[in-house]
Amino acid sequence: MPPKGGNAKKESGRAKKAENEVKKKEAAAADRERQEAKKWEEGARVDKSADARAKQEAAAARKAEAARLLAEEEASIGSSSKAKAPKAAKPVKKTVPAPSMSSTAETSGKGKGKADEPQPAPATSSSVYDMVESFSASNLDDALDLLEVVNAKTDKDSVGNMASGLEKHPERRFKSAFEAYMERELPELKKDRPGLRLQQYKELLFKSFQKSPDNPFNQTTVSYDATKEEKIEALKKRQDEIQERLREKKGLGSP
Repeated sequence: MPPKGGNAKKESGRAKKAENEVKKKEAAAADRERQEAKKWEEGARVDKSADARAKQEAAAARKAEAARLLAEEEASIGSSSKAKAPKAAKPVKKTVPAPSMSSTAETSGKGKGKADEPQPAPATSSSVYDMVESFSASNLDDALDLLEVVNAKTDKDSVGNMASGLEKHPERRFKSAFEAYMERELPELKKDRPGLRLQQYKELLFKSFQKSPDNPFNQTTVSYDATKEEKIEALKKRQDEIQERLREKKGLGSP
């Protein structure tokens, strides 16, 4: 049998040789990868430069086309301005016959007669002394009511739409309307009457809300089963009441 030491050296040499072969293969593979990456990078660089050149050429082509169109338009305008303007038509002289002596005398006689006759005094319009109807609103609620009447449309469809919007169930909106009223008026009331308890403020606001136009019960209401004619009549009644409440009369003078 051969000595064991020689086999160990041979095995060690084979292992080193195999390891070197593997390293060589790995180095070759890495080199190939670097070469491929370099080729891809160069190709991408070439593609980018080609794309940039294409964009520049397209931009130059657009500029050239715009310049060509502008030159054509300027040439067209110049040629049209140089065109001869049509000659103006010569004015035609009209010969007016001189008035005869008889017609002149007749005309002057008529004028003299009219001048000698007493002219009637201009009629004085009684409307100057009539009472002029106007309206005034002293607070925000009155102003809103007045705007509603002034801006109300009188055509059939508009009147029908306004009439259909009249309150049918004021009790359903009472709570929410009072809460909105209290939220709006409470800060002002606290400024006017500081130091009260919240419940006292609520009682005061509830009392004033009974007379407020924001109260649904103070607004125009109709029954839930009211007809269209009844709704229109209720709407007209509300507008008449607003006009009567805000109407004021002023005279411009006396005869």
